[in-house]
Amino acid sequence: MVAYNMLEIRSIVRGSPADCGRFAVGDKLISINGHEINDFIDYRYHQAAAILKIILCRGEKQSVFRIIKNIDHDLGLEFKPDRIIRCRNKCRFCFVNNNAAGMRRSLYLKDDDYRLSFLHGNYITLTNLSDSDLRRIIEMRLSPLYVSVHATDARARTRLFNRADLQPLIPLLRNLAEGGIRMHCQVVVVPGINDGEVLKTTARDLAELRPAVQSLAVVPVGLTKYAFSRKRGKFPLRLVKSSEARRLIAAVAEFRRKFGNRHNGFAYASDEMFLLAGIPIPKRSYYDEFPQIENGVGMVRRFIDSIPPVAKRRVNALAVTGRSMLPFWKEKIIRGAGNTLKAVAVDNRFWGKSVTVTGLLTGADILSRLKKMRKGPPVVILPPNCLNDDDRFIDDYSMEDLSTGLGKQVVRGSYDLSETLDMLR
Repeated sequence: MVAYNMLEIRSIVRGSPADCGRFAVGDKLISINGHEINDFIDYRYHQAAAILKIILCRGEKQSVFRIIKNIDHDLGLEFKPDRIIRCRNKCRFCFVNNNAAGMRRSLYLKDDDYRLSFLHGNYITLTNLSDSDLRRIIEMRLSPLYVSVHATDARARTRLFNRADLQPLIPLLRNLAEGGIRMHCQVVVVPGINDGEVLKTTARDLAELRPAVQSLAVVPVGLTKYAFSRKRGKFPLRLVKSSEARRLIAAVAEFRRKFGNRHNGFAYASDEMFLLAGIPIPKRSYYDEFPQIENGVGMVRRFIDSIPPVAKRRVNALAVTGRSMLPFWKEKIIRGAGNTLKAVAVDNRFWGKSVTVTGLLTGADILSRLKKMRKGPPVVILPPNCLNDDDRFIDDYSMEDLSTGLGKQVVRGSYDLSETLDMLR
């Protein structure tokens, strides 16, 4: 096993088993029940027992003691951030590589960390796994994982990941599947590289690994204005056209007929693909249990379905949205008689006009757009996916910065509009 870090305690949850006077902020956790604790995964896995033998390090001194708690009850320790496993790929279409210069350092950090995939649903490529990582995933049942496959064809993968030393993907996926690991996969389509026959091969290869491979999302490549200013050799980097989006949606429909069943459709086109194609968003049944909603697969449908019950509510608020979502607001909300809930689309000046999704709106662009509106409701509702866990935008603006700049209350919305409006009562 690779030793990443000895975990340092950042805080202790009040009222938890750890809130017993034995632990202190700054202590380092060495082991639980004889198992070395190298990272948060080790901690989560081994602290589930009812009787815990703890070894702590405080300065130069070690202490050993026992904690008795209810089985599976969380011990109650929170730790300083762990060291992240970095991505060594050189994908020319990688969003991190297409960032602007001069942003905060964390935005240039490319993670490919299976622990974050298990804990938070981050997508990983499996190209940066060591043999010990693979054994650990299987031994500790770190499932499900979210995998950026992009292509199973070796030649296409070499071009996409810009690496010649990639190990074959299918044996690796099969190893995980035989180890009981469930996977949700995505293909980010780069036109001319992994669409057409390559995509068909990818879908077929992944379908052969069902039920371990539980879903496949097909997503159009997202490119900022900075992507086109960087040298990329002969790599054909461009956006997916509307006609291509329609063909991709048809291909996904074929995958669903071939590989899906009445309980699981297996393959899903992303919301953005339907918006690009000008095709209506599918009904709720298309998305099954919404296995990849955080990947933009079904997010619009869930939002649309939450609108009808709230259209008649009188809420004095302004909802911020990206350009691609504005038609859904206009159709369902703004036309409601007597409704004071309104919406405004913010153009993405930071990343460029080709970026129309809400998740990449910046605080500066939102502030600039809303300041031009002389009058407006006293409450601003933000889309939930434009903020990180610390309520900061991708350009490091905070919700507080936006609220101060506008002189209005700013709230983080939900994917379910009913939940958002309930917060405003």
